[in-house]
Amino acid sequence: MEKFSNEYFKKLANDLKFDLSDEEIEALKKDFIALEQQVELFDSIDTAGVEAMVYPFETPTVYVREDVVEKVLDQKDALKNAKDVRMGHVHVPKVVK
Repeated sequence: MEKFSNEYFKKLANDLKFDLSDEEIEALKKDFIALEQQVELFDSIDTAGVEAMVYPFETPTVYVREDVVEKVLDQKDALKNAKDVRMGHVHVPKVVK
């Protein structure tokens, strides 16, 4: 089977439980081929002697603020507008069979 054949995409779509038209398959083929070419380009880059980076920047960015507790609701206030409260928790109808 060809790497990006129509059958390949139809089987993939079937496995993922959706249908693809022939036009959608052709568009996906183009996208997959372009992606494959980009990966091949990355694979061709000589990275010998290059140290791996943990962060994409030389210095890690620190922009996350410290958490500061300001106003905290107690359980009674947090649940006062709930329609159905049981044993201190919001009760909702079962939605899964």
